[in-house]
Amino acid sequence: MKTHPLAILAVALATLLTASGQFLFKLGTANLTLGWDILHNWYLIGGFAIYGISAAILVVSLKYGELSVLYPIVSLSFVWVNILSFEFLSETLNSYKWAGVCLIILGVSLIGFGSKQQHAASEKIEEKSVEKKTGDVA
Repeated sequence: MKTHPLAILAVALATLLTASGQFLFKLGTANLTLGWDILHNWYLIGGFAIYGISAAILVVSLKYGELSVLYPIVSLSFVWVNILSFEFLSETLNSYKWAGVCLIILGVSLIGFGSKQQHAASEKIEEKSVEKKTGDVA
């Protein structure tokens, strides 16, 4: 099955939403108290809502592509969390964290390019098979 480009974009959007939900969880823990007051913690409620939307987008996206291509994109949420933490929570990102972010991006890219190469090779094999069956040789 070939992965539709919109499925890739939708999963990337889902990772951004997931990271936003995690960011809201972090904000919601600032004044977190256990008990009924948690039902009025709008950061947590918003985080859970965004997580739900993200999960729905991911599930629908999986219908239109290969799991082995789409699911690794989910790891981009680690990248977004680091960026959000750096920009809005003034968390420091040392060289190890930046290296990890770069490796995640590289890994997701390699998986995507590897899948593209695999599809191109399988299409060539199918073309040769059809040519042999019909007797047509290019």
